[in-house]
Amino acid sequence: MVRNNEDRFGPRSSGGEEVPPSESPKNILQFVTPTEFVELPSGGAGYPVGHKLHSQETIEIKHMTAKHEDILTSRTLLKNGLALDRLISELICDNDIKSTELLICDRNAIVISARSAAYGSDYNTKVKSPACDAMCKRTFDLTEPTIYDGEDWGDYDIKKLDSGNFMVKLPWSEFNVEVKLLRGNDEKAVFKMLRNKKGDNHLVTKQMTMFIVAVEGHTQPNVIKHFIENIPSAQSRYLRAAYDKITPSIRIMRHFECDECEHEQEMEVSLGADFFWPDR
Repeated sequence: MVRNNEDRFGPRSSGGEEVPPSESPKNILQFVTPTEFVELPSGGAGYPVGHKLHSQETIEIKHMTAKHEDILTSRTLLKNGLALDRLISELICDNDIKSTELLICDRNAIVISARSAAYGSDYNTKVKSPACDAMCKRTFDLTEPTIYDGEDWGDYDIKKLDSGNFMVKLPWSEFNVEVKLLRGNDEKAVFKMLRNKKGDNHLVTKQMTMFIVAVEGHTQPNVIKHFIENIPSAQSRYLRAAYDKITPSIRIMRHFECDECEHEQEMEVSLGADFFWPDR
C-alpha cells in the first residue's frame, strides 16, 4: 500500500517569487518521500515480546531515490557484502528497527517491494539453464511471490516461546532443543557458507550451529557442538525438518523451460544486491 503523500511535493513559493541563495533546499522544495507498507511473511512471529515487530503484519518503508541507488553501486559496500544491508537500513522508516534484527524472510520482502516500486513489477533477467548452461531471457512477476508463513508444523512437537524462539522436542531421546529463526546478522554467514560449500564437509553441522540456541537449557557452545556432532541422524533429520517448517519464506519463482535443451524445472530469483541490476 503506497501512502498518498505525493501531493506534498513541490516548491514552497509560487508566482515566480525569487528565493534567496542562502535558503535551505529543504525549505525551497518541501516534499515527503512516498512510503508503502510491506506485508511481513513472518506476520511478526519470531520477534520477542516487546519488539516493535512482534505480532506486526507490516512494516513501513520509503521508496528508493537516487541516493539509495548509490548504495547499490558502491564498490566498497558491494565488496564487503554490506550494500543490501545498508539499503534496507535506509529504507525502513522507523529508526528504532535495525535491519540486522529483521528475519531473513522479512528482509527479502522489503527488497522485493523496494525493487518493484522503483523499477516496476516485471523483473527481466537472463537465467542459466542448469542442464546445458544456455542463457535464456525470462521475466519474473514480482507481484506474485510464493509465501510460506511458517505455521505448518502440526506434525512436530514444537512450542513457540515468548522470546520469539521455538522449542523442539525430539522423538526417542526427548531432548528439548531451543532454536531461533535466522536474522539479518546471520544472513552474511549463510551466504559465505553456501559460497564455500565446495570441499566443505561440515555444511550440515555448521547450519545447525547457527540456529540452535540451547539443548536441555544448556547454552554453552561446546555443549551444543557436542550435541550436534553426536545426535543420531534420524533425530538430526527430524530437527532440521521441524526447523524448515517453522521458518517463513518469500520467493520469486516461475516455471523454466530451456530454449536449447528443453529442460524444465522451477526457478528461483536470487535476492542479492544484483537483484536490482540484473542486466549488469
